Amino acid sequence: MAWRVGVDTGGTFTDIALVDEERGLIAVRKVPSSKEDPSQAILSGVLGLLADHNVPHAEISRFNHGTTVAVNAVLEGNAARAGLLTTSGFRDVLELGRQRRPHLYDMAVRKPEPVVPRELRIEVGGRLAADGSEVQPVDEEELQAAIDRLRAAAVEAVGVCLLHSYADSAQENKIRQRLHEALPGASVSVSSEVHPEYREYERFSTTAVNASLVPVMRRYLDHLSDGVAAAGITPPVRVVQSNGGLASITTTGELPVSTLFSGPSAGVLGAVQLASEAGIRDIITFDMGGTSTDVCLIRDGRIPIVHEREMDGRPIMGAMVDVVSVGSGGGSIAWVDDGGLLKVGPKSAGAMPGPVAYGRGGIFPTVTDADCALGYLHSDAPLAGTLRVDTPAAERALETQIGDGLGLDATQSADGILKVLQADLVGAVRAVSVARGTDPRDFTLVPYGGAGPLHASALARELDIRRVLVPPAPGILCAYGALSADVRGDFGATCVAEATEAGAAAITHAYQRLDERAAHWAEVEAVTDAVVLERHIELHYANQSHALQVPLDGHPDSDALRRAVADFHKLYEQRYGYALPEEPVRVVAVRLTATAPAERSWSSERIPEGDPAPTIRDIFVDGSWQQAEIYRREALPSGWSCQGPAVVGQLDATTIILPGQAARIDEFFNLIIEEAQ
Repeated sequence: MAWRVGVDTGGTFTDIALVDEERGLIAVRKVPSSKEDPSQAILSGVLGLLADHNVPHAEISRFNHGTTVAVNAVLEGNAARAGLLTTSGFRDVLELGRQRRPHLYDMAVRKPEPVVPRELRIEVGGRLAADGSEVQPVDEEELQAAIDRLRAAAVEAVGVCLLHSYADSAQENKIRQRLHEALPGASVSVSSEVHPEYREYERFSTTAVNASLVPVMRRYLDHLSDGVAAAGITPPVRVVQSNGGLASITTTGELPVSTLFSGPSAGVLGAVQLASEAGIRDIITFDMGGTSTDVCLIRDGRIPIVHEREMDGRPIMGAMVDVVSVGSGGGSIAWVDDGGLLKVGPKSAGAMPGPVAYGRGGIFPTVTDADCALGYLHSDAPLAGTLRVDTPAAERALETQIGDGLGLDATQSADGILKVLQADLVGAVRAVSVARGTDPRDFTLVPYGGAGPLHASALARELDIRRVLVPPAPGILCAYGALSADVRGDFGATCVAEATEAGAAAITHAYQRLDERAAHWAEVEAVTDAVVLERHIELHYANQSHALQVPLDGHPDSDALRRAVADFHKLYEQRYGYALPEEPVRVVAVRLTATAPAERSWSSERIPEGDPAPTIRDIFVDGSWQQAEIYRREALPSGWSCQGPAVVGQLDATTIILPGQAARIDEFFNLIIEEAQ
């Protein structure tokens, strides 16, 4: 018998899923995250779950992990002390950035502090032309002086970002070799490996962030892998990347910037898989945790990938699942501003002290406290199996900190908080749908995370989405998604050429280089299964600066390029409402995805446990207190159904069914909620 362990660390809880490869999902567990050392919560949670189910450690076949270590280090300013070597005249690229402003008319906008301070950004003589040819060799004296300054500053890491090094890496490789020899204790990140593509500011930013994260991630991964090995679990730890694929700890330790969106990507993967099994291919994922909400639109079961996102105001380049995030979660703090307006977030109570209802010292009312005051969460159903909420404490906080200033009681304050929250959630869904020319009413909403199912029914009704699919274990879906992730590598390169037969030779040469990188990746990842290769190409109209990505079917000959250009016109019209078929189209980048598909053969069998008969309690819905049927999900068999208002509770999440909605358990044990006809 073989077992798989999936882990996802969040800001509030660490989620663990245990799967028997023959029988399917066996058990889940949520434990409080350990902020100082996330591996402590992981190891104690995993070992406890294995012990509870008498699983021999030697029978674990896979240990897959979604992590927040990198993103927390960036957001909290806890990255390593790093230096940066760059071409003469380009020391301040990180601060100059781009002309665009996050808020056009806000004159008080402050740019994020560069991850590498100015005194540790050092210029070195040498220059490459745009085609990669050497205009001026590296100045050896300046390089040595820079190394001496970095040594004196006791940096843990160094980034190397030379102008146009995406076209030729020789100068960066030379500097890296010198740094390894002179600073053996420092890690080195070179931009020609981190992100070998044009756009200097974005490449510099990504490399600088990566360099500052390498020491942090290596320490964490070493600690985690040592603990796993000491427990007798033999398979290597693999980490979920921002692209939704897995990578070894070796790759992750060298490229931690690729894990900044690890958890959200794993959740999308799990949602797509479960929905596809139920025959649903068009979905909007809705992942609401303790501190934020992530939304992604999936069409025909294909996860969308983007190659640029921002993290704390800094551009990050690389392959990432296209998720839109808002700072609203179950732990988001509600407050009244100076103008008397009720606000929710972006500050969060986190895991400690957490919401007031948790009884851990929290004093500020949160979304979770509002859920308690409205009867959605109740002390009779402990959160994560052990945490009993204190509703009276939540009500007192709502009355004193929200209601007194607005003339509202606890119920009215809580209802107002959820309405404000709803506006933020609706905006996030519209950002991935309506704003991109897609009608969300044609999709199924798939909520997960600890707070997602609580608010999904109201969100779906607001958007006129007719169907909601709540997975069997929504609170740990990110951990579940990690279990079935493929080992994946994404490779890209700048290639400026005409999208015609005239540019075919240059495009072919660029793909040859990507093929070499993919072959090296397969060796590092110890991939033994067949690797599936997918080619994509980025195109834009002449004289435009931003490109769209389309598939490249086969080798880049004239026929394949013609099909790619036709797809580009269609995508451009879908995105912007028009196309320019008479305009010349140019290639700006080529991309290659290498995937070693994971086997997933387990079923969704489950034996209901307990009495399916409901209890009754009052909840506040549609502006009044109403009697609702209260169910335990583990007792509900396939084929069960009910009418709202109702509450379905389980270990890892609580689902609300509104009046006028009908719910049922399908053959895959998903909870399906639909508007009654």
